[in-house]
Amino acid sequence: MADLEETLVPLVRTTLSEVLQAESLVTEAMRDLVRDEIKAYMRAKLDEDPALKQEIKDALEMYLESRAKEMIASIRMAKAGTKISFAMLPENLKEEVKAEVLKMFESEIAEFLERM
Repeated sequence: MADLEETLVPLVRTTLSEVLQAESLVTEAMRDLVRDEIKAYMRAKLDEDPALKQEIKDALEMYLESRAKEMIASIRMAKAGTKISFAMLPENLKEEVKAEVLKMFESEIAEFLERM
């Protein structure tokens, strides 16, 4: 009986796992099909109403601009934070910390530019 359980249980687990993976794949494909149908329907409605299409474009442009401004504000806050941090450092450590920060930023900027 123990031999049967040792053989049967892993077989059932494997089979069940394969069935669930196949079901997951079908569910995911169905979701993609529904998503595509919704996109097609929305595009058709937007093509019918150029004013609405323009409104969405304007809103998207405004949204992207606001995200860019948010990024600029974050950079300025980081800059101000760095300045206050440097102001609080003892004089004998300022040059050492400055060199380390510059080295870090140089490598980060180089990596960023390589990715572009």
